[in-house]
Amino acid sequence: MPFALEELTARRPYAFHVCGTVNFQSIRSSRTLRSAKTLLTGTPHQHLLLGRRTKTERTSISGVDIEVRDHRPLIERSLSFPPNYGLNDFIDELNSRVFLWAGTETGPVRSGTNHIARYSAAGPVFLLRVPTEALLRANPVPILEVTFCNSGSARHNKGMPAKRGPETFVNPASARRPAADVVELTFTGEIVLPMETMYAPSLQNEWLPL
Repeated sequence: MPFALEELTARRPYAFHVCGTVNFQSIRSSRTLRSAKTLLTGTPHQHLLLGRRTKTERTSISGVDIEVRDHRPLIERSLSFPPNYGLNDFIDELNSRVFLWAGTETGPVRSGTNHIARYSAAGPVFLLRVPTEALLRANPVPILEVTFCNSGSARHNKGMPAKRGPETFVNPASARRPAADVVELTFTGEIVLPMETMYAPSLQNEWLPL
């Protein structure tokens, strides 16, 4: 069910990003979100892009500390891929992208809320909240794609593995599901965070300007 961006901004008026305290400082300074591939390609830490990361990795690039999140929720036995495509191909897709959870003013979709809970249990986090319309207005060049699942996690559903592959990431103009079902907003490379971006240490705290 193809949908226009106006429908997306109406149904999913806010987008959320979750990060640890280390990444929050660099994000706040640069007002950008950068994919793992953008950050690590051409650096001594490029090997972190190879294969499934089993833990969050902390490193430094040009004197700036960053953390690269793990792929632990991505269990290979719970995944189904198209022919001639495998886990490493999909991880390369994930590494190439910036992800935000779709949601409303009160919070992200359920998968996003679960994601926040998982990483909050491991240590302090910061949440970024940005109006979807402002996000798209600030990033006219990148092509927005959406997902209808938590792309970085997988579990069997009624005994069947979760399907993942290039088709996981969908241009709204060719979507087969409505905007109300969107779970993630994703951009390749990096994006700018508009002035309307707010932050908080939890969904229960007051939102403050980034």
